[in-house]
Amino acid sequence: MEFKTKIKAFYEDISKKSYNSFEDAREDAALLGKKLFLFKEFDLRGTENLPQESGIIFIYNHISNNPNYTLEDDFQITLDSHFISSMISQNYYKKPGVRIIRYSLDNEKKHSEYYNLFNYIRVYSKDFIPNYVTQQDLEESKNIFYSLCHSALLEKENLIINPEGKSSSTKNSPSDFKAGIFKMVIKSQLDPLIVPLVMVNFDYLNSETTYRCEIKKPFRLSSKLNDLKNKKDLNDFVISFQEKYSLWVDNLRKVSSSYEDEIRLLIEKKIKHSQRKNLIVFYGSSTFRLWDKIENDFSPFNVLNFGFGGAYIEDCIKYFDSLFFDLNPNGVVLYVGGNDLSLNYSPKKIFNLIKKLTEKFQTKLPQCKLFIISIKPSYHRIEKMKQIITLNQMIKNYYDKSDRVFYVNIFDLFFDRRKKIIKKYYLIDNLHLSSEGYSVWKREIQKSIVKELNYLI
Repeated sequence: MEFKTKIKAFYEDISKKSYNSFEDAREDAALLGKKLFLFKEFDLRGTENLPQESGIIFIYNHISNNPNYTLEDDFQITLDSHFISSMISQNYYKKPGVRIIRYSLDNEKKHSEYYNLFNYIRVYSKDFIPNYVTQQDLEESKNIFYSLCHSALLEKENLIINPEGKSSSTKNSPSDFKAGIFKMVIKSQLDPLIVPLVMVNFDYLNSETTYRCEIKKPFRLSSKLNDLKNKKDLNDFVISFQEKYSLWVDNLRKVSSSYEDEIRLLIEKKIKHSQRKNLIVFYGSSTFRLWDKIENDFSPFNVLNFGFGGAYIEDCIKYFDSLFFDLNPNGVVLYVGGNDLSLNYSPKKIFNLIKKLTEKFQTKLPQCKLFIISIKPSYHRIEKMKQIITLNQMIKNYYDKSDRVFYVNIFDLFFDRRKKIIKKYYLIDNLHLSSEGYSVWKREIQKSIVKELNYLI
């Protein structure tokens, strides 16, 4: 029950403090929440889908807490919403966000005291309405909700809200979606970006599961509805959106730590490339997987993109035979090693793994030439910069005189004259590349391919 002890310490730490403002309380809770969730590895996917600017709406399927994490007075620190504030909104936008929460019942003293610290936007939840609340009270509350959300969005705050009005287990999530959030968006006339967050496993014991969150592509409600004033169109959208959300939750719930599903799709994908000439394979982690224009960028080469997940070098070794069976590429572009830094491997260990992978290529595909891209610098891994520099130098030195393995240096090109990382080359997660960043990669990789394979473009 070590995680429960940490939840209790988190709650007591916040409850005992005196804050100068609601904003200070929100930020402190988000920063303390980050420490709480870093207690054990979690799975946050899709950070490349985060919009560059704040003033967005995060909607999520609300997962119940595990009952073992209930504190005194039957109070629970809702883990999923705190995760969003800490690990997404605060982490990437330096803003903890404004959550939409329900009013406390009269007997919920701890719930009331805790949330009074933050001055979040309150709404009445269907299953938590005192008997004395009138229909007029509900209407007034709804109008206040619309007004406060509008003001928050104008101030570029992130709103964190679930469209269900209650929580449920991962297995039964999501509950029925209500139209209230989307009516608020319409009334605001701001048409903000809506970012769906898919949450699973927050109802299980932390020691027995991995908390997972997947960030889906943002959208504007105006792109989904032909007529924002048509109630039927809105209701139809809410129903279809909930159905899509159910599939998302089910898919994320079934995720395992391996990449078997992704590898199966890549094997199917390679069939149309296997007999073509001038085959160039891009093999490695998500930087390749997310390069959606890679085929156009390297036309007229026959490009096959084998980027997958957050691949580690050992994964690339493991799936090598399955993916490269019956392939005879002229060249393979490798980007591996960055993710292995998160395993706290030493540069020497990562380098030895890279050698093991390249030796596999040289043995199985003796005519193939390899292009190893240097590990990119990033603010996301700023604390690993010394290891990155050391690792890049080890790779360069070892392969410098090879006539089959070539080092492609993009590392130096990602700094400005003041030796600062060029931020425009990255998405807001400070890890994945922007279109400008991919342009640099395209230019440098293309130069190496043309030179070493004697191709003309």
